[in-house]
Amino acid sequence: MNAELPISLVEPRDFTATLGGLVRALRQRARLTQPELSSRSGVPVATLSRLERTGLASTDRVARILFALDALDAFQDFLAARLRLADLPTDLRTFHPDAPKPSRIRHPSARRGHA
Repeated sequence: MNAELPISLVEPRDFTATLGGLVRALRQRARLTQPELSSRSGVPVATLSRLERTGLASTDRVARILFALDALDAFQDFLAARLRLADLPTDLRTFHPDAPKPSRIRHPSARRGHA
């Protein structure tokens, strides 16, 4: 997961579809079958199959799968980068819910083709 993925997450279904495809690509790159990854992660084959097809699974099971694929650190790095872009407060005591809300953050590639 070292390379930047060319993804555009505009809607929730974009995230789930991308997540499913990412898990499948990581599994295939590791040359693992679904039953082998199931055995390593403790996640049932049916759940793994559903995740790859639809992107739907519990966060616990996604974490188990990413850990078994040695991709959990890369996913954490990805999330940390997104949080930095969101400019969230480092301390919730400094958060003011009545402050103006920031505009939606989109990946630069998501803006292409939109006028």
